[in-house]
Amino acid sequence: MALQSMLRKMRLSLARLPPVGYGKLPLNPAYFLRDLWNGNSIYGMHLTKGELIYKDYIIPLQPGLWGKQNIPVDGLCKIYDFSWLRDLREFGTDNARLCARALIVDWMSRPPNTQHKVAYRSDILGKRLINWLGHYDFFASSADEAFKRQFMHRVLIEGRYITAMLPPTAGSYYAFAMLKGVMAVSLCLPEQFDLSVKITRCLKNELANQILEDGVHIERNAEIQLMVLQDLVEIKLMYQLTKQRPPNELTSALDNLSRALRALRHGDGGLALFNGSNESNPQSIDRILFHATQKRVAMTNMTKGGYIRCYANRATLLVDSGTPADIGRRSKHAGCLSLEFSVGKQRVFVNCGAGETKTWRSILGCTAAHSVLDLNGTDSVEFVQGKVASHFEAVAKHHIEEGAHLLEMGHNGWLKRYGVIYQRIIYLSSNGQILKGEERIDGPQQYPFMVRFHLHPSIVVEEDFIEFVNGKPEHVYALMANNPHEGRQIWWFRFSGANARIEESVYFGSGSRVLSKQIVLYVTVPEKKNKDEVVSVQTELLSKTDETHEVDTQTVLAEQPEESSDYVAIFHNKNNDQGSWQESDPALHSETVLETTVPQETVISEPTENHEKEKHALETDNPIEEVDAPQIVRWALHRKL
Repeated sequence: MALQSMLRKMRLSLARLPPVGYGKLPLNPAYFLRDLWNGNSIYGMHLTKGELIYKDYIIPLQPGLWGKQNIPVDGLCKIYDFSWLRDLREFGTDNARLCARALIVDWMSRPPNTQHKVAYRSDILGKRLINWLGHYDFFASSADEAFKRQFMHRVLIEGRYITAMLPPTAGSYYAFAMLKGVMAVSLCLPEQFDLSVKITRCLKNELANQILEDGVHIERNAEIQLMVLQDLVEIKLMYQLTKQRPPNELTSALDNLSRALRALRHGDGGLALFNGSNESNPQSIDRILFHATQKRVAMTNMTKGGYIRCYANRATLLVDSGTPADIGRRSKHAGCLSLEFSVGKQRVFVNCGAGETKTWRSILGCTAAHSVLDLNGTDSVEFVQGKVASHFEAVAKHHIEEGAHLLEMGHNGWLKRYGVIYQRIIYLSSNGQILKGEERIDGPQQYPFMVRFHLHPSIVVEEDFIEFVNGKPEHVYALMANNPHEGRQIWWFRFSGANARIEESVYFGSGSRVLSKQIVLYVTVPEKKNKDEVVSVQTELLSKTDETHEVDTQTVLAEQPEESSDYVAIFHNKNNDQGSWQESDPALHSETVLETTVPQETVISEPTENHEKEKHALETDNPIEEVDAPQIVRWALHRKL
């Protein structure tokens, strides 16, 4: 590795020298590449006024002023990769063409120093070259000869620099953007660069290293997967432009990536927010998928990638059941077993997404920013020197019966720190109207925890809604949405085993912060009695039992009323598709039903042998130790309208 790094630095140093021995440059590229992606004409209009609109920022962009100050790295990447050329092309006026030409002339006259980390990052350099050559017809077709010569000379310089970076850094999604830039200069300047064989070899290596068997990218980030798919589509089209057959590995990867990406979309067409992903533009996703493959099906089994997708009657449940990625700064999210739920084009439960600044990325990577259990305010995953702790393990099983889905999952992320195992069971009914779950913490000691359900900003929560079930008032949260595509939706959210509160949350679905709400189920730890107190209480109970046995044998026990067990029935009765909250067969929830009482005619018998043993145990020096029961919270979401 040290030798490769040293050779790479030497090649980059040589690439900074003036180009000598490359022959006479042509006035025009050998091939005219065509950019496939749509721009935004409104953004193009602002660009002609010297303003680049990026998320919540208005960045000055005009000759001599490239907005280098107080801008997030993602914003600088947007400036330096020249992807805004498609916005100017979409605007389509002569003023837009002249604006693009003026900015490129300014870049060629005063380019950033080659040590600038963002401007000459491998993926940004590759995107810049592909955007220059892909929009050549737009900004250079009517230009004079001096501009064309200067432009082709600049392409040669930056082409030398990017080819000196080969082979790309293994395992980074930057590699595909870099390879498409190298391939673009190799096609457009074939006499100066003949790298087709080397590009194909590097491409095969990166596909083998980064794309899992089920089509999920190794970073497990749906937005990165979309970027990789777009890069591979452009590489495939460049192969076809030169009438070369794309490698079989590339064709297979495009099919698998497309199927996995379809599985990670909600009904509104946007992406799920797992591991640092944002929603992205549904129209752009559709266009990329259209050019990637002719297969229009979603991946059904993503065990290698660590995702589970459940679909029932337009209801989509997505769960992250895998181990977080070890590589990439964007994908280190401690959201194992988190869920997202949508019905049609309406999202209900979401994760918070990913912010554009370093601070927000750190905050939103925590477990608390996901719809999952949060134990004692600590993350479920430990990252040691950027790597997931070696002891971490997550397991999941997906059962499907008559259209209904049952997920049984768990992980040991808190085992080393707290000695507990987290288990999560989720059920989605076949009609998509009922979603219910059980959160369980197993361990020798109890800890306070919270179960968070982050809501989409379009969801309105009614906090003080009461329903009477079996004559008893129960607290219910009513979730309401008025989607223009889906109409009005009302959901009722119930829970047991915890207290609940509605709290503030944030949503970064589009990369910008939007205020939202979250339902938080709180579980506290009751105060424990010491062993002496427990022994004294048990001794007192046994002594009272002894007194009871001395009473006349005709004494009877009075019947005791049964406790309500509605929530247990909700969770365990999978066939309850109508959403009835009435109590079902007691055998399904026997853990909360009291033992059958003794009939009045039954005579109480003498103390049994087991009773004498228990009494003797209490009288010994080693009393019975108290064993904590598992901490369990149950919840259910039922659609009412």
